[in-house]
Amino acid sequence: MPRRSSNSILSSASLPLTTLSIGLWEEDVSTDRIRGDAVMGQMYGLTDAEVAEGISRSHLFSIFHPDEVSRDPELRRSVREQGGLFVWEHRIMPAPGIVRWVLVRGHYERGPDGRMRGRGIVIDVTDTRADGHVDGPSRYLAACETLGSPAETMADGALKLWDLMHQLDDDSAARLRPSLKALLFELGRQIAAALPDGQVAAASRPFRDPKLH
Repeated sequence: MPRRSSNSILSSASLPLTTLSIGLWEEDVSTDRIRGDAVMGQMYGLTDAEVAEGISRSHLFSIFHPDEVSRDPELRRSVREQGGLFVWEHRIMPAPGIVRWVLVRGHYERGPDGRMRGRGIVIDVTDTRADGHVDGPSRYLAACETLGSPAETMADGALKLWDLMHQLDDDSAARLRPSLKALLFELGRQIAAALPDGQVAAASRPFRDPKLH
């Protein structure tokens, strides 16, 4: 797939999604398949079929800003091979002339069948960038052993509430969804703001995310 051209400035008006966009993703490392929900698909410019059937990691990386692909490859490889929590704030380019900053938070772990799988959330944080500027260093934080900041602990709790929300009737879930999205977005923003550049630090205990379906 041809790489998208870069763009240093993006106005909020050009974004088809709002800052409260929160998508879900999962990856089966052994089969090289990454799947997501409809929000994640729209955020990354993917079709419903692509997020349902799954795309390869190389396909996903073709959506990244060119500068991001070469950053922190050893940290990314370590988490996918050994397991652990990661938080990554970086740029994606879902369409020509469109650049977004996203915050991805997730956890990789090996199941009883020996296969490594990852799950997590992705939040569009573009509008938190001052004056719409999207250039700047990405930040990747990963750890196999985790201690947990208050924001990380609260995020785990909020994600458990998000999972439980799907057990409610449609009307009750619809009333709660905006508040939980706002909470998750603010916690994601605080986690992103606290990431130390170029450091491997202790994050939180093993991540539990809401189910995709």
